[in-house]
Amino acid sequence: MKNKMVMAAGLMSLLVLLGGCNFQNKTENTALAFQSITDLKYEEALTLFQAAAEAGENPQVIARGLGIAYLGLARYQEAIEQFVRALGFSDEFIDDFDFDTNYYLATAYFKNGQMEEAKKVYTSILALREEREAHFLRGLTFLELGDIEEAKKDFDIALEKDKTDYDMRINISQAFVEKGLEEEGKAYLQAALGSTEKKISEYDRGRLCYYMGDYENARNYLEASKKEKDAQTVLLLGQTYEKLGDYNYAASIYSNFLTNNSENVIILNRLGMCKLEGGDALSALDYFEKALAMEDSSMTQVLKFNQIAAYEYLGEFDQANVLMKDYLRIYPDDQDAIREYEFLKSR
Repeated sequence: MKNKMVMAAGLMSLLVLLGGCNFQNKTENTALAFQSITDLKYEEALTLFQAAAEAGENPQVIARGLGIAYLGLARYQEAIEQFVRALGFSDEFIDDFDFDTNYYLATAYFKNGQMEEAKKVYTSILALREEREAHFLRGLTFLELGDIEEAKKDFDIALEKDKTDYDMRINISQAFVEKGLEEEGKAYLQAALGSTEKKISEYDRGRLCYYMGDYENARNYLEASKKEKDAQTVLLLGQTYEKLGDYNYAASIYSNFLTNNSENVIILNRLGMCKLEGGDALSALDYFEKALAMEDSSMTQVLKFNQIAAYEYLGEFDQANVLMKDYLRIYPDDQDAIREYEFLKSR
């Protein structure tokens, strides 16, 4: 039997026998299904993948697509089964499709609380490809398993390959903070701030200070940054003033930026949050709904949740209830939303 990475997780290896099937070169329904996934319409995607299967389209691609749709619906066990099925169509020549599918499989295991299985998949990936992302993700898995030393080993390897990847460094730090390990998390940021290997920009110093909780220095570095009109700097500078309790000034920073960049949904969301914090829920709702109308799927979940919060603040609980019900249909694993929905149903 062919050796594939998924076998390290000991799952359904008999599916390899399906690898010799001839697939018809049809993609119409599959393409529509993946567009539905992009639009976060996961139930619709499932129906389209079923149509794709009936039309004889590529079953390996369909299986992976079904896995992604189930992942979006928080139906993790079904996602796992589909990713394993997709891998079962592969032969001994492991390609990018197999690697990508294994990453999805590991994510499904992680989301399903099966940390040992997730770890095995990442280890199998690393046995064939030395990838920073796999070390980082396996480090997160070790952290969930409570193996702090092994997590640090993986994180250090990932960072050694690019010491100036401040995004990854911040993500590692935040992962430790979420586990109540604030000092361990801050150490990763302090190491970058104390490094003399390369001059760190004012912006990067500012964001490292921000995630260390040093908001005074974060503000000073970000104010001094030459990227004053850059959306990322504006966003972080505004959030720094929010942390310092100055919501009015944060709102002015966002408003000034939006004068010439009116379709930036991230900044619109932050401006809405400032208005909500200041008690102006009606203005907040307007900003959230303007942003939602721009249909940026990367921000849809956050904006929908904040829209519901604005309706609650306005005392429109019936509307908030209707929107929350729809929200949970799309994002069923959001525990904060589940708790909030119980509150709304009692109103």
